[in-house]
Amino acid sequence: MFTQDLPIIILSVLFLFSAIAVLFIKEFTRAFYLSLSVNIIGIIILSFFWIIGFVDYTIFSCTLYLDNVGYLFSIIVLIGTTVVILGGKSHIENWSTKSSMLSLLLLTGLGLVYMAFAYNILIILGAWGISSAASYAITMLRKDYKSVDAGIKYLVMGLISSSFMIFGFALYFLSVNTFSLNYSTIKYPYLFMLGISLLSVAFFFKLGAFPFQGWLPEVYINADRISVSFISSVGKLLGIIPLLRIISLGDPTQNVITFFVVLFSIMAILSMFVGNIIAFSRKDLPSILAFSSIAQMGFILIGFVALKVNTQIAEAGLVTQSLAYVIAQAGLFNFVNHIEKVSGTARFEGLRGLAKSDRGLATSASILVLSLLGIPPIIGFWGKLFLFESVYFYPWLIIIAVLNSAISAGYYIPIIREMFREGELNFVESEERDSVIFSAILSIGIGIISPLILVVV
Repeated sequence: MFTQDLPIIILSVLFLFSAIAVLFIKEFTRAFYLSLSVNIIGIIILSFFWIIGFVDYTIFSCTLYLDNVGYLFSIIVLIGTTVVILGGKSHIENWSTKSSMLSLLLLTGLGLVYMAFAYNILIILGAWGISSAASYAITMLRKDYKSVDAGIKYLVMGLISSSFMIFGFALYFLSVNTFSLNYSTIKYPYLFMLGISLLSVAFFFKLGAFPFQGWLPEVYINADRISVSFISSVGKLLGIIPLLRIISLGDPTQNVITFFVVLFSIMAILSMFVGNIIAFSRKDLPSILAFSSIAQMGFILIGFVALKVNTQIAEAGLVTQSLAYVIAQAGLFNFVNHIEKVSGTARFEGLRGLAKSDRGLATSASILVLSLLGIPPIIGFWGKLFLFESVYFYPWLIIIAVLNSAISAGYYIPIIREMFREGELNFVESEERDSVIFSAILSIGIGIISPLILVVV
């Protein structure tokens, strides 16, 4: 029935025409509020259709599957984009490419929504093309030397990862003889595992998981802060969402499930340890956020270890931790942008005196840092709790994960300490400041209701 297609049709029309419209609206304030409103309306539309029961069925010749996890990840995409847009108004207002920035943010969001409901590898390929191309452009849109240089490196690495993905999907099709992600038989198991390995490499590039994080420090440290706010948060979903759809929707054999456990366990452990070790040596906020994100992706990969073993809790963990990460990372890079404007540096000394001059901002930034650390009742705590619970079959992995979570306190807590040390900073109002406070409120508010995610997934 046509009515079953409405969630995607309405969202597609809304985002596509808005992405075109902002390019032709001469007054930037109107274009900005249109983009912000579209994301908020998109969240409302998705929530409405989800609540009234437009769920658990396929549309468009079985190429999209509207399920609970798809709705949740689509909402996460739009929440993250809202935080980024909210913090970027005055910062991008003087860019010659400001309209393009808003348009590309909307197009990336639309591509990720399609990916979140993907039921066919062709949808992932098409959505990946839209969202990836937009993310490379977003990195370079400020057009300064550092942003363009970082963006080109990101683009080159992205092209390499796309090559792995195409080859991986070719092997996937040969091994299961269908474009559908809901495969029931695997004709060539070893070919299938090779295909999944190549696909995982492609998506690990987007995640910035070890050892595929080569592009990550360059982009996080040198690109424009608002661009990085998006790439480091919503951009990571370009790796999480398609990998989740590929692994979760099919019906693999026990040998393939064992392969998943081994592959993702190794990558999770390496990412957690390497990210933590490198982050420890850093004394500036962008570098810490860059390398700690490698460790954060290690925690995310724990969910993939249990995805075919303890599916419900693993999916709840992936949804919750992804939301916690997206909100915190987007908010904290907006915080970096604000601090650099106020103190002139994002090194530790630039944070000193913030609590004295702007206690609301210092408290909000501390909440986001503590969310990444996993302190209750903030949403990051529930994300890690669900992820750890999902792998209770593998207590050794829980011990390693808890140890790494404790180690991360060694570089997260000093950020909070420096904000509450004596120093002189002026109080400055900005959109970046507002977005940090908004992100902190979201982290606390959603954290309180996070246990309900177990019910709805």
